[in-house]
Amino acid sequence: MNRITFAALGLYLSLTLGGIRPAISQDAARGSIIEDRAARKLLEAGDARLEADEASKAVEIWQSVLERYPSSRVRFEAHIRLGNHFLERERAYDKARVQFEEVASEENRDQDQRAEATLRMGVCFYEARNFGKCFSVMRDVIEHFPVSRQVNQAYYYIGLGHFQLGHYSRAIDALEKVGTSMGENDSQLEKVEAGKRLFVKIEDADLAALEPGTPVIVQCETSGGDVEQVKCFPVGRNVRIVLGSIVTTLGVPQKNSGLLEVKGDDTVKVVYIDQHTADKSFNRQVLHQATIVGDGVVSITDGAFAETLQGVVLGKAINIQTNDPDRDMTDAADQIEVTVEVHRAKTDEEIEQESIAILAADGDADLDENGQPKIERYKKIDEINVVLSEVVVETIRPVDKVAPAGDSVASPADGASAVPADNTAAATDAVAGAATDSPADAANDTVHSGVFRAAVSLVRAEEVVAGDAVLQALPGDLVRVTYRDERNSGEGLLIVKGEARCIEGNLGGVRVTRTEISDRELRVGTRLKTAHALTNIATRYKEFGLKRNADAKYQSALVLCEDIMTEARQLGGRLLEETYVQLWKIYFEMDRLELAAAMAQRLQQEFPNSGFVDDALLQLADVAVSQGNLNRAIGLYNRLVNMKTSQLRGEAQFGVAECYERMAEASPEAGAQQLYDRAFQEFKKVFDQFPDSGRVGEAVARMANYYYRQKDYARAIDTFETVLANHPDAKFLDVILFNYGRCLYRMDRRADARRRFDQLIGDYPESALAEDARKISEALARAGT
Repeated sequence: MNRITFAALGLYLSLTLGGIRPAISQDAARGSIIEDRAARKLLEAGDARLEADEASKAVEIWQSVLERYPSSRVRFEAHIRLGNHFLERERAYDKARVQFEEVASEENRDQDQRAEATLRMGVCFYEARNFGKCFSVMRDVIEHFPVSRQVNQAYYYIGLGHFQLGHYSRAIDALEKVGTSMGENDSQLEKVEAGKRLFVKIEDADLAALEPGTPVIVQCETSGGDVEQVKCFPVGRNVRIVLGSIVTTLGVPQKNSGLLEVKGDDTVKVVYIDQHTADKSFNRQVLHQATIVGDGVVSITDGAFAETLQGVVLGKAINIQTNDPDRDMTDAADQIEVTVEVHRAKTDEEIEQESIAILAADGDADLDENGQPKIERYKKIDEINVVLSEVVVETIRPVDKVAPAGDSVASPADGASAVPADNTAAATDAVAGAATDSPADAANDTVHSGVFRAAVSLVRAEEVVAGDAVLQALPGDLVRVTYRDERNSGEGLLIVKGEARCIEGNLGGVRVTRTEISDRELRVGTRLKTAHALTNIATRYKEFGLKRNADAKYQSALVLCEDIMTEARQLGGRLLEETYVQLWKIYFEMDRLELAAAMAQRLQQEFPNSGFVDDALLQLADVAVSQGNLNRAIGLYNRLVNMKTSQLRGEAQFGVAECYERMAEASPEAGAQQLYDRAFQEFKKVFDQFPDSGRVGEAVARMANYYYRQKDYARAIDTFETVLANHPDAKFLDVILFNYGRCLYRMDRRADARRRFDQLIGDYPESALAEDARKISEALARAGT
């Protein structure tokens, strides 16, 4: 079975030959229907508060969902919202993870929610730089939700984590898997959004026979007459999957131009010739067809139609612009219609009377978070229908280039599919805007932009004149433009709106002359965020070896933190705590370890209940190790191990074991064995007491090294195989493979030993052991192994 997939900006279209979509099972109801509906209303009320930039109030409302409706299945959505808020806004990774853990539990029967929550748990560990645990959780996503859209993102974060750790071969291996996993519902998409990049993915077992670098040619044809060839290349090391792309643009068809010119009512057909099918047929055409669509966007703009405005001036024109590529149906200027309304706030008396009427008529009315009937706060006072005409828009014609694979996903052999490009493909879509006008179009006097514009008069008036072409309004009224998008990338009718407030005066000539922030707490918080951003930028420079750039950014961040220290001390509380944390991180990154240790110590003393205390202890211990004070480091690590609520206990236990191993390596041979034995027992504690720790794989590997030193090669091999099978993200896998090969050689299994040395050379060519492995492998080959 073969499958073709193609997509545009996250819309992946696929055709499965001979497939039936499985029925979706219904969740068992846990709360009553009434409870679920009430919880849903409360959840939406929190969403509204968040949109109004009242984040703290939104959090309170979401938490009240959990308190009031603990058995409703809507509670899982509240947990997700809380988790996302703590993760993205407050950077409180432990608090966020607790919320996601609730959603990921087996009690929740929504598999997509569980997959997303598990992924977000891994993101929390990634952001906290606990990469070992991040790898473990992301592997759980891949193993337990293999057909979910989150699989590609899991590979993405695994790749980023290895990159942060400097494991570049493993980073490449993981990132190459992004876009090679397919969700179970991805084959249902049959629309291409005009102006976006179209991805084509083919899965065919026969592709394994292709020579490296040989492209697979796929033909894209439009009903408007354009024909383009798309070259598809292997995805990573998976030679059975090839991926290609082409930019779509509105315009007059020009064959073999490198761009797929379309118009609003076109269909796109993709043709692939399968030279040898599973049923022994030859040169069979595999087709897929999709419809061109576009998602409408409405905006109220300035006179140049360049910027979206939030206010319109009474006595002047309202400039309306709508982008909808699929309404470009002909070579002439097409037209669409929108509705423009003026809404005025209701008085308190009107709202009260309406509430009484609703409660009297319907005792089961929709209620807000305060238990009051939900009432539209504005009333419509004027309305007109406006015809917008398509205009020529001067833009840069997109230049096609091969886009990186997105989160398209692969399924079994000889199939094909794709999913939205959440991580890697999105950046390439910027080259193809919906409003594109080519030189050929201009020469033919055609209009292919998908951009529609018109202007409407707005006057100040108390009385509304019905039926005229002018809108009457007062200051404070709301102008609302509504467009009904019947053909879009989703299902059914899409209602698109744009709003602006009526004001008096003039919007032009506004300049910012003073940007000083008067509120002390806001000023300190703003500078802390700036310091945090500078530190992150510096860290990226440092990772790429740009030391001078990194030092400059670290110094800038340090100056900011030192400038606000006096004010932070006066304000105290959370801001002082965050200032200590930021300073400690900056000092540590700048290798000013004494100052980093002092700041971590101060944080621990002044904020003993801080969520950063365990991080501070761990870093204090790491500083002690770097200074050679191993006994002090062991004491600090043990204090962290005894903190029952810390998520870093496994990390600390591994640190204890590593300290004893360092002591053994530095000790005379007579006393070293006792220290090696102690280190072995401490590594074993990581495995026994902290099985969920991200350090388990490394601990088991160190145990295997112990067996090797003891010449217990059989047990060492068993342990090495456990690490390779169950901990693919463990550190020093190159060392493990090298010692594994040595053990096999000692047991006279020379062919197996050579295979392990060759695996090290192939998987970790940048390893310091690669050259030694190559010499050993060549020696074994000369010996006839």
